[in-house]
Amino acid sequence: MRINQVCQAYEGSTLWGMNGGQPESPDGKLLVYARKRIICDRAYRETELWVCDRDTLANGRRVFTVRCGNHNGPSATFVDNEHIVFRDEIDGLSAFRVLNVHTGEVKYGPIFAKESHCAENGIYPFSISEEFLGRNPAYPQIDRCGIYLLRLSDGEVRRVADKDTIFRMVVENGCVPNDKTTSMSHVQLSPRADKVMMRLSVENCPVFGALGGIDLSTGETFVIPDKPVHQLWYDNDTYMATRQYVVDGRIDMASSRIQRFTMAGECLETLGGIGNHIDGSPDRQWFVGDRAYPGYPTDIFLYRRGSTEPVVTFGGADYQDCTWKHQIHPNPTFSRDGRRIYFNHVVSQERTEASFVDISDIVGAKEEE
Repeated sequence: MRINQVCQAYEGSTLWGMNGGQPESPDGKLLVYARKRIICDRAYRETELWVCDRDTLANGRRVFTVRCGNHNGPSATFVDNEHIVFRDEIDGLSAFRVLNVHTGEVKYGPIFAKESHCAENGIYPFSISEEFLGRNPAYPQIDRCGIYLLRLSDGEVRRVADKDTIFRMVVENGCVPNDKTTSMSHVQLSPRADKVMMRLSVENCPVFGALGGIDLSTGETFVIPDKPVHQLWYDNDTYMATRQYVVDGRIDMASSRIQRFTMAGECLETLGGIGNHIDGSPDRQWFVGDRAYPGYPTDIFLYRRGSTEPVVTFGGADYQDCTWKHQIHPNPTFSRDGRRIYFNHVVSQERTEASFVDISDIVGAKEEE
């Protein structure tokens, strides 16, 4: 299977963002990715954001420069056809901005916060922990730890869960808060933006943590202790994630499975086999997962829904230092039409390429519009 690079002329590294984030603009015309000259020096943080044509990969241009580490890069995704959202590092703290890629205008930000995977229904979620308090004077409503929503149409910011809510939901579901419980990550809105989930650090789940969920319309809360990992919304009411198990003190690769869960943690079905970082096609008939486990090549597996045997395997890089020491994870992600899979392809111990494969011949001819 042919592996295509988004940028062949660059001697440094190129990066996509998080699995389940979306590098394509909604109209399918543009891609956003990152360029970083050096990835093997933790002190080197300068990273450029670039956009190019989705189909031809031509007309590449730099739209912004940030500071960030390698893991998930700047987490850049499109929020509409004109704007991207991405993270930066300012005075040692994370912040995010919303930028017009055509004019270069920063529409919103920087907002000091922990960024999320992507926007849903014109709303971008983010989380505030103690280190961000007092850092956003332009947004006086950001006055306590919790989960906030940015409405992209007019910039309104509102809090939908505070620290007390998070602690209460953890305790009510049999978990023990710790000093990192409010440092939530992987905050994601459901497709209709009426539910939100987040990863929670809790004392009695030291390996995987807990997965929290809040129904924003009813206030009902849910927690899955020792959660499945790299979770994404499957639909508006259920999750897809990788269920992992610890065997002889190590996370076991062979027994991992891509599965679908209720918000309360009930497994509804197995969607695919071995995986770690995952995604599902828009029609939820195909699933992709990487073998990003220490000591193994970072193969990427494409599964037909319900099968634990991959239809095709690709990638397969085996540069352990780059994958783990330099934190370059494959993060496979489907395109909006389900015909491509984007992934970070490690090509040496010191270099990675933002790449994709075309799976049109596997998933079937594109339906007539």
